[in-house]
Amino acid sequence: DYDNDGWMDLYLVNGATLANLQGKEPQRTTNHLYRNNHDGTFMDVTAKAGVPGRGWGFGCVAADYDNDGYTDLFVTNFGPNILYRNRGDGTFVDVTERAGVGGGNLWHAGAAFGDYDRDGNLDLFVPGYLDFNAADPELKTCDYRGLMVHA
Repeated sequence: DYDNDGWMDLYLVNGATLANLQGKEPQRTTNHLYRNNHDGTFMDVTAKAGVPGRGWGFGCVAADYDNDGYTDLFVTNFGPNILYRNRGDGTFVDVTERAGVGGGNLWHAGAAFGDYDRDGNLDLFVPGYLDFNAADPELKTCDYRGLMVHA
């Protein structure tokens, strides 16, 4: 409920093509924020809200990480992750760099907010996934949680 109107909204992440990851085709906006119209339908407000995403989206977690009363979004990607802070006016601002949660050029498939250290503030857990090279996508071998996986 990013706009605090009491109705659940949707933020959907989408992947990309391998050609997109390899830079052989232009990067596209692939993620979408849908505002609940309160009648069983949704409206795409992605551009207006400023949450287009970038990269190859894999997961999203919504939580009020800064305790301002508005739901924020953390998006995991193949590539840098994104933390969107909700401004409370229907728009978001990318605070990834300031928060230090980009994660580099790695592959993160999900995330979770929780109060790990019980200090009253939400903490962010972002597990890694595969060590994948888009330039050599055949996955003959890849590192997975420290184990060699042969495909």
